[in-house]
Amino acid sequence: MTRSSPVAIAFRYADPRFVSALNAQNNLRTTVPRNTRQPRTRNLPHKQRGVALLMALLVVAIATLIAVRIFSISTTSIARTESQARLDDAMHLSKGMEDWAIVLLWRDAESGDGIDTRNDTWAATLPPLPVPGGLVAGKLEDLDGRFNLNSLVRNGARDPVAMARFARLLAALKIDPALADVAADWIDSDAQVQGQGAEDLEYLRADPPYRAANRAFVHISEMRKLKGVDDKIYARLAPEIAALPIGTGFNVNTASVAGFMSLADGISEELAKRLWAQGRAQYRNITDVVDAITQAGVVLDPASMQDLKVSSNFFIARADVKLGDREFRFYSLIERTPAGGRVRQRSQGAFF
Repeated sequence: MTRSSPVAIAFRYADPRFVSALNAQNNLRTTVPRNTRQPRTRNLPHKQRGVALLMALLVVAIATLIAVRIFSISTTSIARTESQARLDDAMHLSKGMEDWAIVLLWRDAESGDGIDTRNDTWAATLPPLPVPGGLVAGKLEDLDGRFNLNSLVRNGARDPVAMARFARLLAALKIDPALADVAADWIDSDAQVQGQGAEDLEYLRADPPYRAANRAFVHISEMRKLKGVDDKIYARLAPEIAALPIGTGFNVNTASVAGFMSLADGISEELAKRLWAQGRAQYRNITDVVDAITQAGVVLDPASMQDLKVSSNFFIARADVKLGDREFRFYSLIERTPAGGRVRQRSQGAFF
């Protein structure tokens, strides 16, 4: 017979309520609240997976930025290449316009009457013509009908006739005639200020400083650097002047109203407009011009007729080219010669 332990016997005959209370107490000692348990090591891989996800997103973002940058650079490069190609095509078309202008001027000289007016064939505007990928148009303008800045100084000295003519032109344009002295000082070879002119000491005070050219004008835009010339003055003056070889002469048939006013003292704006004939003047020789002026009561000094003529040798050829949605404008300075002609200058965008 198996003997029971005293503890077992005590539990067997004890009050049931005592036993239940004792068991409940033991359960409280061994049970640990759920929220007080220590983290388990199996939770650590979840944190590592979160860091890996962030790194992956960062890599994707960087790769996207790099791809966008590469695409942007490629697009810009393609656009630049296309723009350059169109510019090259436009330049070739503008040179074709130069050839057209030279041939037109040569034919006019061969078959014409020895004078150049705005009634001639070369003065007509060439309407837009279709070309592969676009249109091209053109126009010729005479330069001999403008005052030649380089005539101010001749053989190292100021030319009195040219100086007086330029001063009258400036007055007709409502510009201070003292600018004639400034322009002459710009191209003469010395450093001496004459009249109301300006030399190096004036321009060295500019920011940035520069010096007088002391040589002939190459382009009329040099006038922008002269003392007293601002944008408004230049805008009024530019259509009336040219930078041509000395001795080129002044074509009265293509002169402006202000150009006629510059020929002599006493020529009013009203008389100049009559001589100008709505831009269609067609004098056969200088004698016709002198007669028209003297009949109006203006006394002419024979010296004031210096360099006057009724024909032209220098022209501006303008080419307007449209290729796709791009528009280009080119200017070419053309000299008409007995053999045909040649291009002396080229510019894009604006000639003045």
